[in-house]
Amino acid sequence: MDVKADKADGIELGVRVRGLRTRAGLTIKQVAERAGISPSAISKIENSLLSPTYDNIIRLAQGLGVDISELFSSARKQAPHGRRSLTRAGGGDYIRTRAYTLEMLCSDLTAKRMQPMKARLRAHEAHEFGSLVAHAGEEIVLVLKGRVTLLTEFYAPVTLEEGDSVYFDSTMGHALLSAGAEDAEIFWVCAADQSLRFDETPPETP
Repeated sequence: MDVKADKADGIELGVRVRGLRTRAGLTIKQVAERAGISPSAISKIENSLLSPTYDNIIRLAQGLGVDISELFSSARKQAPHGRRSLTRAGGGDYIRTRAYTLEMLCSDLTAKRMQPMKARLRAHEAHEFGSLVAHAGEEIVLVLKGRVTLLTEFYAPVTLEEGDSVYFDSTMGHALLSAGAEDAEIFWVCAADQSLRFDETPPETP
């Protein structure tokens, strides 16, 4: 994953967000109201001045009224039966957030009930990560390389070794940190809350 990590800066997420917003005929203020993200933050994202957290990526998709996959790929596949998507090693769509380098897998499929990812954890201390994040859904993490510290709102911190996995409720504040000197790598699946509609307004976040 390290070989392709620099692709994270070239995904042009801001261009995608602006294009989707324009296509939908929405102003930045309208998207902000629907997403629960400040207008200034959306403007910075569109101009590549701010890398959103994963929970804000989810909110952006909600605010734009699109599937999260559309933020990463214009080649979308949606079929009622027998869907399949193949991502070769290192061939996902990359994005760099404050704490993670994410490789979004199978992003050509829309309306997925799960979002699979590989991630490199760049934050090693809680202060590097910032506040715990929370969003609708559930998650499972499998450690591929290194050691990982999981911080959660209602449990004591736990350290995961290579091969360990953990499943948790995403509405509980959480953070994933590299526990060792080297950045850890994980396989990560987020399952969205299918009951959350695009016209619902999530809580305001900065």
